[in-house]
Amino acid sequence: MLKMKIMTLSTALLLSIAILPVTEAGVPGIKSGGQLQVEALKHIKNIRTTELKKLLDDDPDVVLIDVRLPSEVTSMGGAIKADQNINIPRGWLEWRVTNVALKKDTPIIVYCGANIRSPLAADTLIKMGYTNVKNYSDGYLGWKKAGLPIAK
Repeated sequence: MLKMKIMTLSTALLLSIAILPVTEAGVPGIKSGGQLQVEALKHIKNIRTTELKKLLDDDPDVVLIDVRLPSEVTSMGGAIKADQNINIPRGWLEWRVTNVALKKDTPIIVYCGANIRSPLAADTLIKMGYTNVKNYSDGYLGWKKAGLPIAK
């Protein structure tokens, strides 16, 4: 019981740190991460939990990419349980995505923990030339909150 409480508290602490707004220096002429995220959200396609569940159930060709670090996957208690799920950390996306998405029209859905990095990942994939990209805006936390299957 104590171990479970410690894990819950450490997960909560990690999540609070991970989703806190980042203090940005505001360098003139340089766009902040928040500005880039807002720009990305204007032109990417966002989907919610019910649509993601349906796509995963109906289309085995969907590539579901978790852009969190492996340590985050572990500390947050897992990932979305789906045969199509693969973990490619955001920093490696441009180099590893072509190993799993072999055609430009491959259906790709990206997610992170709380919709902070996944909009930027979706934007990057579109800029790379992929034409069928969606962002799961509820993120892992939304999936988990909905009580849907988790892979540990």
